[in-house]
Amino acid sequence: MGIRARVVATAATAVFAGLGVVATALPAAAATTPKGNNSSNEDVLLVHGYDPVWEAKFDCNDYFKDIRKDLKDYRWKGKVRGVAFYKGDWNCDFRIASGDRDTGLKDLGKKLANKIYKDYTAKGKSVDLVGHSMGGLIIRAALTGVAKKEAGFPKKLFVEDVVTLGTPHAGTNWGWGHSYQQTKDMRKNSSLIRWLKNNPQSTQPTDWTAIGSDSDAIVSESSATAGGFKHWVRYDNLPGQDDHAALKSVRTGLHKLKYRNSPSAATGWKTAGSPAPWTTSALFHYTKW
Repeated sequence: MGIRARVVATAATAVFAGLGVVATALPAAAATTPKGNNSSNEDVLLVHGYDPVWEAKFDCNDYFKDIRKDLKDYRWKGKVRGVAFYKGDWNCDFRIASGDRDTGLKDLGKKLANKIYKDYTAKGKSVDLVGHSMGGLIIRAALTGVAKKEAGFPKKLFVEDVVTLGTPHAGTNWGWGHSYQQTKDMRKNSSLIRWLKNNPQSTQPTDWTAIGSDSDAIVSESSATAGGFKHWVRYDNLPGQDDHAALKSVRTGLHKLKYRNSPSAATGWKTAGSPAPWTTSALFHYTKW
């Protein structure tokens, strides 16, 4: 995992190689923009993906259980909160909507942005975000609307780090058999994909990491790592038959991958860590990826 390799010291404690944990409290004043502090104090919001099943609902705890386990093993200090947006979602901590598959992603981005503003930004707090698949587009829509100063979005947001896993940043041809608004939004060259900004920033500088796999049959690696982000990780193949799901569930082992830390060039193929530890590492670091 290169300069961001994590060494597990005990079963319950993990540290980053070459970097100590700095736990810096965030300012309380809403008028002050928090500075990037490389801490694990921020709450982490987990935004799930699209449900192709007719009921459209997810168990937020189960969906991101492996990411949650990795954050817990690292002893993440902030709360880890699952985001609900389907009306049937359960075991969630942070509801932004009670919609269905016809609820557009720009609208969900707006709702996410306003909820983050109310619960965090207005109180002078920053937050970290993780999105799997379509969830990453919801996050990107939230920051795009704020960056473009569009009506209905808050005037500012404090989002320190974002990680997307298998997100179709450049669209996907999967789901052409579905006519729901969410699948339309995810199609290549859709109006939503064209509207989204590359590397959208909140009022507080936002550090993005995009993670994808060459063996993802739903979202191509080139789409998963598109978007003009500073950092990306590209896996060759992950254990199991479904790399799209594996991007949020594989926590152990060494795997063939490439990565880029802009402005440095991408590495060649090497053997390094799994997606869950990369996600935790990306959330912890603000500038030293």
